[in-house]
Amino acid sequence: MDLKRTLRHGAIAAHATLARRRPEDAVVLSCDPRSGSTWLSELLGDGLNAATIWEPFHLGEVPQVRAFGFGWREYIPADADWPEAEALIRRILAGRVVNAWTTSANRTTDFLTADRLLVKCCRANAFLPWMARRIDFTSRPIHFLRHPFAIVASQLKMGIFSGEGLRDALLKGRHAARLADQVDYILGLESDEERIVAMWCRTHLPCLTDPKRGELWFTMHYERLMVDPQAEVTRLFEAWRRPVPDGMLDRVRNPSRMTQDNSLETDPMAQIAKWQSRFPDSKQRAMLAVLSHFGICVYGQDPLPAT
Repeated sequence: MDLKRTLRHGAIAAHATLARRRPEDAVVLSCDPRSGSTWLSELLGDGLNAATIWEPFHLGEVPQVRAFGFGWREYIPADADWPEAEALIRRILAGRVVNAWTTSANRTTDFLTADRLLVKCCRANAFLPWMARRIDFTSRPIHFLRHPFAIVASQLKMGIFSGEGLRDALLKGRHAARLADQVDYILGLESDEERIVAMWCRTHLPCLTDPKRGELWFTMHYERLMVDPQAEVTRLFEAWRRPVPDGMLDRVRNPSRMTQDNSLETDPMAQIAKWQSRFPDSKQRAMLAVLSHFGICVYGQDPLPAT
């Protein structure tokens, strides 16, 4: 079985090289765990005939990234000069760093016949502005956002957040010292709910406050995609200057492979507001205080993002 996997990965990587896949041609989906991004990645993958590179910055699954020294949510300032990191990321975007994890979303034949690669990554938000300045993408990366309170509810339900090792995670990274003023605040928060919101703020602030936002990457909200998928998908493809692929809008309501049984509401507004019944008012106020501390205005008490 190990030999079979090795041959599979070798074939995929070799094809990427022979096909002269360019990092500039990758479609990057930058997102959060439990943000609905798998749903969007599957929709785009089908519509674009794209094979997915799955979470290539996961330290536990991608030894090349771990050995390089990246943190779990590596922060790279937009003005940083780090050619070694750029070289690694270019290899990833070109499909040359593959294993059973990163190729798990598609069959081997999908990689051999795909028109492009779609790179889905929950750990690139804090360096997306830096990456977008150094790689001239033919299709602007997608910065995919979901209300942080919904992220909290889903992550705690799935049991995928732990405060263990949080200090080390906050301090790890070549440029982590630039965010040192956040460490004591985050560690001093009283609940996992507040800490998850704080980590959401920490990782998304580089994109939300960058002057090139809207120019170098495309911002999309889960909530608006749920409420009016036709308008949001059309808006994305207009930004890419491409027609919406045939049949794509017909599949927009299909649940993803990561969706838990019976977890989707038939009413889109009920779906995006589910987190409101999950938290008492006191917990919501505590989480809102975290958003306020970081100056986040795009989300608040309303389940929809601010216009």
